[in-house]
Amino acid sequence: MLKSSLLEILRTFSKQELIKFEDFVMSPYHNKKENVVKLFLEIKRYAPSFTDTNLEKEKIWVKVFPGKEYNYGIMKNLIHELTKLSESFITIEHSNNKKLENNLNLLETLLDRKITKVFSSKIEMIEKIYDNPDFKSESYSIESYYEFLNKLYYMKSQYNWHDNMGSLAAYELTCRSTDYLILSAIITFYKYFNNYLIIKNENIPGKDNVAEVFLAGLNKTLISPLLENVKVNSERDYLILKCYHAMNIAIDADADINSYFNFKKSLIDCSDIISKDDLRNLLICLVNSLKNLKEDKSVLGINFNKEIMETFDLMIEHKTFLELNGMMEGNKFYYYCTVAFDLKEYESIEILVKKFGNKIPENRRENENNYSQALIYFGKKQYSKSLEHLSRINLHFFNMKFVVKNIQMMNYYELNDYVSFNYVLDTYRHFFTRNKSITSYTKSAAENFCKNMNKLFKLRESFDKFELEEFRKQIKGNELTYKYWMLDKISEIEKDNS
Repeated sequence: MLKSSLLEILRTFSKQELIKFEDFVMSPYHNKKENVVKLFLEIKRYAPSFTDTNLEKEKIWVKVFPGKEYNYGIMKNLIHELTKLSESFITIEHSNNKKLENNLNLLETLLDRKITKVFSSKIEMIEKIYDNPDFKSESYSIESYYEFLNKLYYMKSQYNWHDNMGSLAAYELTCRSTDYLILSAIITFYKYFNNYLIIKNENIPGKDNVAEVFLAGLNKTLISPLLENVKVNSERDYLILKCYHAMNIAIDADADINSYFNFKKSLIDCSDIISKDDLRNLLICLVNSLKNLKEDKSVLGINFNKEIMETFDLMIEHKTFLELNGMMEGNKFYYYCTVAFDLKEYESIEILVKKFGNKIPENRRENENNYSQALIYFGKKQYSKSLEHLSRINLHFFNMKFVVKNIQMMNYYELNDYVSFNYVLDTYRHFFTRNKSITSYTKSAAENFCKNMNKLFKLRESFDKFELEEFRKQIKGNELTYKYWMLDKISEIEKDNS
């Protein structure tokens, strides 16, 4: 039983949900079987982990049916019934949080039952509530809202058509319904196409499919007049549609830097009129669109890490840095620290740790907090403490292997410990040259970093002005790991030998 679907579901329940589920199981409307209630009350004793060996079927049977011989079939059926109840419970709980859908379901039910007077007053009330909501305080997505309005106005048009024959109201409401249907469909498509591009395998030759054919037609001929039309009717809807269109252009494989800045401006323009979840996802797309640019970054004349840092700061400003569950998913904490470190914004890392350090998932918390402390101590020039925190990091997380080695070498450079530096350098090169799972880009970046660090050591030990200037030009002209720190070290060498 310990590996049953029932316990897997119950382990996700909060304390409050367990109390509500007990009421649910004991309600005659949902369950009329007394033995199912007894089974749950016995299982509930082992919350919240539900991992005790007393949860074995035979042991639970003794508690539910004392003095009776174990019956596999009866026990199996009871567990099945309780599992079905748990599934119904989480389905209803999930549904209760869907405010838009619940309102539509109520209206549809009123229409089906021909309760027209109640329907008429209820739909007017719902329309007023959702005519212009504050999306920042709502949990639903923008396309869900447009889909809701599409169905709301469609029901209202049908009601008017049957009750007010000859009236223009039905026609006008049908037009509004269709408008929101199109808005919902296009934004939904842009979102799904973004996911499609993320998982699309670049090694597979491109094939025309329905999505790509539709996108080509949409962006080539339809979107411009559509945006103009929407702008006449609603500035808010125009800004939102324009933002998603700009996102779609910016994430394309052939996007240029202007596409990125257009997307950034459109996103900022509508940052106060979309939900937190939509804003969070759009800001992540903004970071990804910047990372995916294929032009030579040094020619673009922008500091990529500074742009990414600004986007992270927008997430924090708009309270979208955390997920809806209040935790920090993915590599956001690690990535923020890495970018801030490259920009030498050590104080920003300290603020991040104080504000969000306890929001990292438990399986990564110790690792990422050690990483952040290593960067903070490096910024404070306490290099031995920085190395101490680096040594505590579990390199089971693959991306950590590269950054830990990089910062170890930087620490040994600051400590002028060439012996330790050389040891790390050798093990690092051994790792990335023999590991076949590392991409050619990552391998090249790691090799360049090792060469540049070795060059810094040699220039400090044996100064040559011409070589130093050539090295400085090389660093300035390329997008390299910890580029600005290296330029500072070159200036220090120059100053010490002036």
